[in-house]
Amino acid sequence: MSRVLITNAYSARNRGDAAIVLGMLESLRRTPQLGDAEIVISSADHPADQAAYPVPVAPSFHSLMGTIRGGGRLRCLYFLAILLPASLVWALFRRCCRLELPAPGGFRSLMRAYASADLIIAAGGGYLYTTSTINGNVMLLVHLHSFMIGRVLGKPVYLYAQSIGPFAAGYQQRIVRNALRRVQLIEARERWTSELLARWELTTPIHQAADAAFLLQAFPPPTDLERSEGALLIGMTVRRWFREDDRQEEYERVMASFLKRLLEDHGSEIVLLPQVTVPSAHDDDRLVARRILALAGHPRAARLVDQELTAGQIKWLCGQTDLFVGTRMHSNIFALSMGVPSLAIAYQPKTVGILEQLGLEELAVSIDNLTVERLSNLFDRLRREEASLRGRLKLALPAVNAQAERAGRLIAEDYAASRASDAAGPRSS
Repeated sequence: MSRVLITNAYSARNRGDAAIVLGMLESLRRTPQLGDAEIVISSADHPADQAAYPVPVAPSFHSLMGTIRGGGRLRCLYFLAILLPASLVWALFRRCCRLELPAPGGFRSLMRAYASADLIIAAGGGYLYTTSTINGNVMLLVHLHSFMIGRVLGKPVYLYAQSIGPFAAGYQQRIVRNALRRVQLIEARERWTSELLARWELTTPIHQAADAAFLLQAFPPPTDLERSEGALLIGMTVRRWFREDDRQEEYERVMASFLKRLLEDHGSEIVLLPQVTVPSAHDDDRLVARRILALAGHPRAARLVDQELTAGQIKWLCGQTDLFVGTRMHSNIFALSMGVPSLAIAYQPKTVGILEQLGLEELAVSIDNLTVERLSNLFDRLRREEASLRGRLKLALPAVNAQAERAGRLIAEDYAASRASDAAGPRSS
């Protein structure tokens, strides 16, 4: 029986991240090669994530950093000065000397998870990017180290469906490029990443894949969405994206004005769904939603779902709406995969790339030049072409779902082929 370690999981309280991990488990479990594998997830939200997943959850370098009080800079220093060198020394002693160095509990559990795994799979997502040349350096290094330490231990490393880039500096791009030359296989989540990897001229095999969240099973929550008879029900997600307060405030003002216009022009009802509720990282969509509702004057026809729901339940609620407006990329995936036309507010190229897979890239608008007029014009088109868009989705989704399903199979087949080749040994001349 093979043992798999899935690294780079963020938090199940980010329902997009949870959807990826759960979709990965679904895809891998349906392969004959890894269907009965022992799977462990290394999560930044350990141990809280244990309740969200049907397999064991181990710490991650992110969660170990989070045990240090004193702010981000001290945590970064802890990683650079303690965790990074200690993990390299531990891994080298384990591989070269077959010795397990003594270590404190959480660190020991993490390193044992790496050492006992037969293969390492970096979770799908879009974490290999930077927006700055200072803070971005350490975070990028943590993300890379979280799966590259598997190579130090001699394990094959696979990158599940990834969005890679953009980068704030050329040297950051070179660091990632050099790391990816050493992995077993890379799956690109959309065209933008495929083109970037092609320019890098890697010898590593690269395959196209779709986001694992397309495979997530939707489940009804304890209470469903209520709507007035005949009302158009619009789902919406909002988020904190901009580091600069003035730019974030402008985004929220635009969304509040847009929300009011939807209520006035379409006689609609709006439900704001929180995809991410991670208060420790100041990443809670409910805080942004409440500010937007306050700016809009707390209209009675707009409401926030305030409960802590699972990824499958959020996906179900997205599917109960008539139309969707999403800033969170995975909320758009939830809606679209449930057949609901969605207007996507793109904060990175990956959002447009996901829509391109469905042939709906015209339904994206950039968060960097967001205006009420742009949003309103695009939503009016969404409203006019609703029936046609639903038909296009129905035709496009089977191929995208098949591509998402294929992601686990590609890794399982490559791993099985590599094991067979290793078992055969060198051929005699």
